[in-house]
Amino acid sequence: MKLKNIIPAVASCAMFFTAAGMSAQVPNLNGSNPGIAIAGSQNINQIPEKAKAFIEKHFKNVGIKTCERYFAKGKYEVELTDGIDLEFDMEGNLVEIDAPDNTLLPVTVVKEVMPAKAYERLEKDGYSAMVESIELNNGKVYEVELNLAGPDTYIFDIDGVFIAIED
Repeated sequence: MKLKNIIPAVASCAMFFTAAGMSAQVPNLNGSNPGIAIAGSQNINQIPEKAKAFIEKHFKNVGIKTCERYFAKGKYEVELTDGIDLEFDMEGNLVEIDAPDNTLLPVTVVKEVMPAKAYERLEKDGYSAMVESIELNNGKVYEVELNLAGPDTYIFDIDGVFIAIED
């Protein structure tokens, strides 16, 4: 490689690494600076007890593939070796659970995660065993994605009252 080709490549790398090091720093309330606020791998033992208890109860024989803490978003994301993705808030409350493509969530998990009234509606409609994901949006509504053709998302309020079906 000629010297005239190397210099632009080195300059590009230097600019990349300089830009990559310029991450936002977020001060905390007492005025000290915790450092760069980024996501980072976590030891599963460092997530909240409530989250660990949920994983142990429902996925005892499934390994943990990754565990990430997102400081700015205030959440933990855990991926299990069977492909299920879990998202917990900082207190360990389940916010979202998503089965991998072409698979469904276990009915026992759906029943525990959903308010009783919402689960009863899914069961009555014959869909309790067809749930691909459950998400609690803004702590106000549950979005339940089903393995269906056509409209496939049931929306429930926080108390489990059915609101709508969306596509």
